[in-house]
Amino acid sequence: MATRNVPPQNGANNGNSSKFANAGAAAGGFVGAMGGSFVPPVTVNVNRTTNKGVGGQSGGRKSSQFVLGEPEFNNADDVRNYCNYLRALMIQAAIELAMAAKILEARLGQAQALPGDNPVQTRMRAKKVAWKLKRASDGATAAAKNAVAAYGAFQREYADLIRPRPQRAATTNPFKF
Repeated sequence: MATRNVPPQNGANNGNSSKFANAGAAAGGFVGAMGGSFVPPVTVNVNRTTNKGVGGQSGGRKSSQFVLGEPEFNNADDVRNYCNYLRALMIQAAIELAMAAKILEARLGQAQALPGDNPVQTRMRAKKVAWKLKRASDGATAAAKNAVAAYGAFQREYADLIRPRPQRAATTNPFKF
């Protein structure tokens, strides 16, 4: 059974709706559901590249249950790479946790109030719950800072081993008959 669209007469819709009107209503409902808070979409990508060693394993590392890979500190580059990867991972986690805290606070602030509560009390309870995620974000930020500080301390404490030492030319006595 085919239906036909009849244009509205005298400003009335006559039961027919435009696809643009539906899209506008959907967008309005979405914006209204957000409660006036707008959180822009943020994507953070961390790219980790490693040199492939012989046999297809990266740097001689085997698969492990560690997120950053098995911590092998054989040289200064290993320490630097581990600290950089840790910093990047913790920064991403801190951003995601901070965003989640704000979203949770906004959602809980729009929840139905308990009997006898006013809107301010509802928002205060939402803030109290989201504060825990904010603290987790602060902890991830502190972990990123400490990863950078660990590499700085490594450079300070082991600077004499990191810098190439000047090599003296070997003195050889040529063999003479």
